[in-house]
Amino acid sequence: MTDELSISYSHVSSPAAPGLGASAFASPEPELVAFADCEIIPLDSQRTLVINRLNGKQQFFAPGVVDALMTCTHFDTIENHTRRLCGTRGELRGQEQAVATTLGNLRSNDFLLLHNDIQTRLTTTDSAELAPSCVFIITCDRPTAVERLLESLLHNGNMCRHRRLTLIDDSRELDNQAANRDLVTQFNLRSATNMDYFGPTEQQQLLDGLITALPEAEAGIRFLLDREQWTGKKTYGRSRTLALLLSVDHRSVVMDDDVICQALKAPIEEPGISFTGLRKADFYPDRETLMAHGVPAETDPVTGHLKYLGQNLGYALQDIAGGPVSATLLHNTNAAMLNELRADTPILITQCGSWGDPGTGSPHWALSLDESSIERLVNAPHGMARALENRCSWVGCPRPTLHKMAFMSQITGIDNSHLLPPYFPAFRGEDLLFASMVEAMYHHGAVLEYDWCIPHLPLDDRSDHGLREPIAGEGGIALFSRYLLENIDYKDASNPEQRLMILADDARRLAARSDHDLILDYRREQAKGQAQLLFNVTQKSQAAKELPSANWQAYTARAVEEVESSIAEVHSPVNLKGLPPGATEEGLIAEFRAYANGWAAALQAWPAMRSAAAKAMNP
Repeated sequence: MTDELSISYSHVSSPAAPGLGASAFASPEPELVAFADCEIIPLDSQRTLVINRLNGKQQFFAPGVVDALMTCTHFDTIENHTRRLCGTRGELRGQEQAVATTLGNLRSNDFLLLHNDIQTRLTTTDSAELAPSCVFIITCDRPTAVERLLESLLHNGNMCRHRRLTLIDDSRELDNQAANRDLVTQFNLRSATNMDYFGPTEQQQLLDGLITALPEAEAGIRFLLDREQWTGKKTYGRSRTLALLLSVDHRSVVMDDDVICQALKAPIEEPGISFTGLRKADFYPDRETLMAHGVPAETDPVTGHLKYLGQNLGYALQDIAGGPVSATLLHNTNAAMLNELRADTPILITQCGSWGDPGTGSPHWALSLDESSIERLVNAPHGMARALENRCSWVGCPRPTLHKMAFMSQITGIDNSHLLPPYFPAFRGEDLLFASMVEAMYHHGAVLEYDWCIPHLPLDDRSDHGLREPIAGEGGIALFSRYLLENIDYKDASNPEQRLMILADDARRLAARSDHDLILDYRREQAKGQAQLLFNVTQKSQAAKELPSANWQAYTARAVEEVESSIAEVHSPVNLKGLPPGATEEGLIAEFRAYANGWAAALQAWPAMRSAAAKAMNP
């Protein structure tokens, strides 16, 4: 799950129009417009050429007009766009009639995207033929958590409808491996469908079989799967890659070991479907209170994930909305993002909310929350700090929500009947890189988050992640993920496998850069990420003045100060967390090159690995 990485489809986000309320929708379907998918070519101080990529039309505009239009990237009425522009841009104050006339002319001349265009593109009644399903649990040295999860599967899961159930065990301790294997045996005595145990022996057999079948790809295979290559490192992504290899041509549901198989309703519910991608949160004083407030949903989480996983996006949207997507649902949504969606694109990834531990890598995840969630946070009777540190919260969506890019939820649906990339085998941030690569390979898709959540109740102590930790990010795999997103060509018409090979070539190209350039690349990407973070926390700090919470005001002010200070520093990869004493830039650059070349070899081999694994699993 990510706290700081986002993807931008427009130059400037458009704030909601001042005073906008229900009156904006007095008519059943008001026409909404936005400025999107246009090429902007500055010529001189007087002229900017704008080319509409949708219809090919072009026209000269004054640079000031283009600057104003680039803030109109969210769907709204011409009236509300006019009100916002005249209320936020000093040079336009008092010129409402002129601004409205200009926007009206742009609409008449087909330079604005209409919400009807999106409705038409996303309208379909075609249902996809869905692949069979399988279920995975991934674990590492936590048999007590596995026992709890398996018990909940027996009580709440409908396992007999799935092709395969598998526990993937990445445990290092022999006692934990034995305990997990025994737990699977005991589960099978009570379950209508048997679960397979896939531990070190089975994983080695898969590794050896793939190398035998694909000797020319041995380096890439070992990079992804060989535990010996990652001794002493946290291999978070390796187990997920194994799940992908064991589920080729299937839809799979992947479960962390510290969840309970039970779907709960979101404590805040909203009708329809959301295209904003915003998650919300509520806070509870302790785990006992948290669980007492949980209301069971009408599905189990595995069945719930599979409902729309792999389904055509247009069909799923109409089924959720109960009809065609309405103008009300598209209001104030990112038009550039919506313009990339296609009705026949399958939903490749589904996710859900968390009940308990939010699962975030940073304790500062509240800085990305919406205003209503922040109000609940600062008004929590147990105090803001405890509300964030006790890991007893709900984080999720109050209605089904589309995201353009995935992040890891504790139970994730993956449609592996399509070519998806592997996970980077080690380190944190493997979910960000996977999501970025899926976005790079499938430009026109979206991720669906359901409006229910699952209990995420780690048994290990996570109290060390307190608010005193630095707020400014320190880099890592997230920097490479951001780099990939910034370089996606959304007009690239090549197929997903070709795009995967392009990603492999990009990794090799990066590995070939000089030490000097790689250090500067690191500093550039670090600064870009922190600049985005600074923009976000500055907005939060300004909005904090309206809230009666001195703690929140001080916290957001601290965030601005820390991020500004971090941006001013000269960053080096030797400052990353978890490095051994005495690490040098030269050594880290050499290690990065080895990882980049290994990753490139793995991506190159990946389609063949999938085919060989599918044959081995279904001889």
